[in-house]
Amino acid sequence: MDRESHPDAEFPSLKDYLRQRLTNEQLARPLIPSFSHWEFTTTTVGEIAATFLEMNCSPSVALWGDATPVRDVSWTTSNRWSRLVRSASREDRLRVALREFGLPASDLIDPPLSHWSPVAELPEISSTNRSAIRELRYRGAPVGRAILQVHPDDDTPITDEYLWPRRWVESAICSYAWVFDQVHEVIRRRRVSCLVVFNGRFLHDAAAAAAAEDLEIPVLSYDFGGNDTDFDLTADETHDWSALQQRMLDLHRRCDVDFRESVGREWFERRRKHEDPRNAKFVESQRPGNAVGLVSDGPLVVFFSSSGDEVSELELEWSEYFFGQPGAISALADVCSTIPGATLVVRTHPHLRHKPRRDVEEWHEAVAAAHPHLHIDEHSDVDSYSLMDQADVVVTYGSTTGVEAAYAGKPVVVMGPSAYDELGCAVRVTDTEELRTSIVEARPGQRSGALAYGLMMSRRGFRYQHTMKQADGTFCLAGVTLRDSHPLVLHVSDALRRRELEKRCR
Repeated sequence: MDRESHPDAEFPSLKDYLRQRLTNEQLARPLIPSFSHWEFTTTTVGEIAATFLEMNCSPSVALWGDATPVRDVSWTTSNRWSRLVRSASREDRLRVALREFGLPASDLIDPPLSHWSPVAELPEISSTNRSAIRELRYRGAPVGRAILQVHPDDDTPITDEYLWPRRWVESAICSYAWVFDQVHEVIRRRRVSCLVVFNGRFLHDAAAAAAAEDLEIPVLSYDFGGNDTDFDLTADETHDWSALQQRMLDLHRRCDVDFRESVGREWFERRRKHEDPRNAKFVESQRPGNAVGLVSDGPLVVFFSSSGDEVSELELEWSEYFFGQPGAISALADVCSTIPGATLVVRTHPHLRHKPRRDVEEWHEAVAAAHPHLHIDEHSDVDSYSLMDQADVVVTYGSTTGVEAAYAGKPVVVMGPSAYDELGCAVRVTDTEELRTSIVEARPGQRSGALAYGLMMSRRGFRYQHTMKQADGTFCLAGVTLRDSHPLVLHVSDALRRRELEKRCR
């Protein structure tokens, strides 16, 4: 079989993908700003820039992780301290690697507005609850939504009652405005033709993307790849799950039948055996095979919750999703009460163990108000996979558990946003009438749809073609190892970050 039938990755090369999605003019002068010091982001920026150079484009690379007014969530290294200790940072090493690969020094750019002040008036803060922050805009761009993607600390809840630290919000607005204005100016001066950012949701990447959108140039977002690939990059909007599911179906269709069955099945089976490292923190407290004793005179309906903060800031018509997960569990309980003999079990997402105290309390209050026959909380050692095997119907708010249950041959009902409700393996409902019908007339969906999901989770995106992984696990580009600065530098940098955060959260 050819590579298309047995692909190492979803796409053969980034170069081919870019040529398919963008015109020659759009590819000519890309801008790649980076505000991150994570190994993945630094390495992937180098790979993307090298690919553009190979295509005879003229990329501009802006390594500004140490320049923003507020440290990015992925900031780890003070350049000042790394140079003081004479131990190059990841950014410095990437600069050297890109020069070695052929990037002109003039295309490793500094912020153009050296004496920056906001180009427009910063928005006035009326309140610091989520609703008020969400409405904040700078030069027409949604600064508030970007702010809400990264919390001041690990105990910041998603409830609208909570007031975020005013100084933290003010600082985040300033940093967003700085990036927006700097990127806007770079695009104007250098006639940038497209922009590449990480994920597109975090504060500074969101600001850069907003500046590009304001000037009507394409935005590409890179992110983590599949279990067997190195990274993903897409011209689709972040969280465009319809586009992602179309990619799943396209990849599934291109692959040899036996191959796609084998790869998709392996992804699911590794998770069921608790062998997938990306799922480890969710199942670490569960005992494989540990089930619960349940007897039901009617359908046994098991609701698997999702991690609520991951979808709270999506721009959706929430009336189609039961106005959030507490509304969904309430609606499900009401429907189950009308079905003779139905038993409702709620399995709370294990991720709730790591969530803010108030979010945990509000979810438990919502479950208690729904009066399920059994609530299996986030600390339980019950195995989610054994539980789904016991269910007659699995209901989720978009949790990956839904597509895993579909693979296991269970009827699956989705009440919230998901990345598998268009694959034919689950039924998405938008009101209580549809919900009741889907439970009473429950039938398993198409297993091929679930396998398409598993195939994508293994092969999503691209493999590095210019970056090499070395025996010690570090990455190398153009003969330059992209490693961290001295541990002392990282330790001092972490102390600086924590001190600045404490000041802004007072």
